[in-house]
Amino acid sequence: MSAVVLVTTVGAWTAYQYFGAQIHRIRLGLGDDRPADAASGTRNYLLVGSDSRAGTGNEYQRGGAVTDERSDTTILAHLDVDGTTTMVSFPRDTLVRIPGHGRGKLNSAITLGGPSLLIRTLENLTDIRIDHYVSIDLAGFKAMTDALGGVTVCVKALPGGSRANLYDPWSQWHGHVGANRLSGEQALAFVRQRHGLPDNDFDRIRRQQQFIGAVFAQATSTGVLTNPVKLESLLHAATGALTVDDGTGINDLRALATRLRGLSSDQIRFETIPVHTPTPAEGANAIGELPRFGAVQLYDPLALEKFLGPLRGRPGRDATGPASASPGSGSAAAATGAAGLVPAGQIAIDVYNAAGVSGLAAAASSKLTRAGFQVGPVQDWSGGKLARTQIRYRPGDSGTPDTPGTASSSSAPGTSGGRAAAATVQAAIPGSRTRADPDVPAGRISVVLGADFDPTAIATAAAASAGTGGSGPVTASPHPDTSGITDNSQPPTTASALTADCTY
Repeated sequence: MSAVVLVTTVGAWTAYQYFGAQIHRIRLGLGDDRPADAASGTRNYLLVGSDSRAGTGNEYQRGGAVTDERSDTTILAHLDVDGTTTMVSFPRDTLVRIPGHGRGKLNSAITLGGPSLLIRTLENLTDIRIDHYVSIDLAGFKAMTDALGGVTVCVKALPGGSRANLYDPWSQWHGHVGANRLSGEQALAFVRQRHGLPDNDFDRIRRQQQFIGAVFAQATSTGVLTNPVKLESLLHAATGALTVDDGTGINDLRALATRLRGLSSDQIRFETIPVHTPTPAEGANAIGELPRFGAVQLYDPLALEKFLGPLRGRPGRDATGPASASPGSGSAAAATGAAGLVPAGQIAIDVYNAAGVSGLAAAASSKLTRAGFQVGPVQDWSGGKLARTQIRYRPGDSGTPDTPGTASSSSAPGTSGGRAAAATVQAAIPGSRTRADPDVPAGRISVVLGADFDPTAIATAAAASAGTGGSGPVTASPHPDTSGITDNSQPPTTASALTADCTY
């Protein structure tokens, strides 16, 4: 009996070490300026489908060689402490602020700075700390699908009888209406198609979500996760295909597999962040393209905040440390709690230049004044240069100046300070972070401009936030016209619903 136990233990440990050694690991440089940890028991995995052609020979090179890597599939897997798992898709063309590079499409972040920059971009956008990074390229995707023995998806007919969704010369997808059993090659073509689909990238996201749901259903229903032979085949494919961060060990991946094995299809939910095609009021041309950026997707900061709040695993943004935001995103709802936002006309601001760029504070003052905020004389920051713009507020400030009429108080009655006012200002300044500071005068907000500050990005976000809450005037930046905006995001759906339904 002892000999059997010893052989089994050594064999299991050898296999455990073998699979762990096959996984490709990368070192991330994320720094310390990151969102706070979620509640205990909550974990966030960033799942990336890379379009890297490594290991594919000359395949998937139509139109010339593809040398750069892009994150064409970006999904945040949020494993909540309550046992549910939410898979959040981020459209690849979402216009975001990429740290150190200004604004750009989300899928370009990994091209500009690798996985580290992609994670920093998403953490700034969401204020959600990413615990683990997992990436798979095209060749790896094919290998894992084949290891499962293929996956079945369902395709529905296009309105009007078109067959554009059944044959795509770009991805080489060939299918038919109804159930399609896909090998690795055709599965890859299925999830990559976007030309010929009614809603382009968004229908591709729905295909990808359906495929993930089908993979989960097959892996659990056919016993792949409990059958040693099938599991070994999948592990061989997976360990050779995956790239993870150096902080993600085999134990983390095993815990993820154990978590998924214990879930039902109704406990895995799929969502897509709310975005929309730019309108003429937002500077777009007749076909929804923005100068410099082309075809992109925009998000409303308040709608995004409402969407992301429940996924943070903690109550709102950290009141004692920095909070992140994206271009035009302001974390308003979570940062203010039940208090909500504050009209811009009730907020008194002091602007400080901590970027060392001449004229930056004056430009910010002008923009913020036009957005309806009360802005005092600009000043230089005595605390040295800052990389990130900070919105500082007095902790516990109810918005009423301690000594009305003094130099340190607001010159106008009824001004607001504190956390709610700071969140409103943050919604107007892309990339800024809130921070409690007892040295901030009562009833006022200190805007400390860092090197990342971009005054040209204020207007749209400021207009959106300044009108929230009621009476704050917007003197030169009217509330943006949202008529004609179509939100491309879909209601939450479960893995069981996805596999029971069909997609284009």
